[in-house]
Amino acid sequence: MGQRVYLSAMSAQFTSPSGAQRAVFYNLYWDVFWFGVLQGSAIAFLSVFAARLGAGAFQISLLSSGPAIINLFFSLPAGRWLEGRSAIRTTFTTSLLQRAGYALLIPLPWVLSGPQAAWAVPVIIVAAAVPGTLLAIAFNAMFADVVAPEWRAHVVGRRNALLAISSTLTSLACGAVLDALIFPLNYQVVFLIGATGAALSSFYLGRLRPPAALPPRVGRLLDDDARPGPLLRLGDAVRQSVGLRFLTRAGGGPLFRLDPLRGPFGLVLAAYLVFYFFLYLRMPLMKLLWVN
Repeated sequence: MGQRVYLSAMSAQFTSPSGAQRAVFYNLYWDVFWFGVLQGSAIAFLSVFAARLGAGAFQISLLSSGPAIINLFFSLPAGRWLEGRSAIRTTFTTSLLQRAGYALLIPLPWVLSGPQAAWAVPVIIVAAAVPGTLLAIAFNAMFADVVAPEWRAHVVGRRNALLAISSTLTSLACGAVLDALIFPLNYQVVFLIGATGAALSSFYLGRLRPPAALPPRVGRLLDDDARPGPLLRLGDAVRQSVGLRFLTRAGGGPLFRLDPLRGPFGLVLAAYLVFYFFLYLRMPLMKLLWVN
């Protein structure tokens, strides 16, 4: 009996997806491909651009710590606000708002100079982190809603491969652009490439449609490398957001609890805090060292 159940589950897993499922998969593939263009261009060279504009260690550190602080204060209320709302519509809207920040960086050297330009970069990034917090949570919830559990490993594996390919090729191309053109035109071209990738990524997110019946909710993590949001792809830090969709499932429970910190889990969090403190302490110094 157990063997028949196992074989039945295996056959269901390897059946071909329906036409509606394929449309969802293709939109997610194109989304991550163009997101890789954004990651390999504007995001990859953001801190170096700030250093070239004259930003100091504190301003460069704000590129990662500023969005982290925004996420810390807004994640829990954002998850509560998203309960009962369309994850697909919220993902599309917040992606447009967050990624508009990259378009603002294109004319920045023409509009501002000196200390004003150096401060404008972290200000834009921190402001974009507000809709980015909603995007990080909504995207994870949306992905779980439009991709059935039996297809998630298949879709995530292809998305991760496409992200690696597009971001690597884009970074190599942008490096050639930075060498071939003079400053600041070279960085403006790089941010134009990134803004184009961001716009096309949001375009394919907007093409997603909810399935006729939502897949069952499971507690497995998504492990998708292209999880957007302020803590992940805005700034230098690459952090996990695989469980953010669970913030939309609080069901009216308390937003903040201290009781888990009193047990062994609190020691784990303390160890993570010490580890990441020293890991990210060097980040703003590295960019200044490379530029100078």
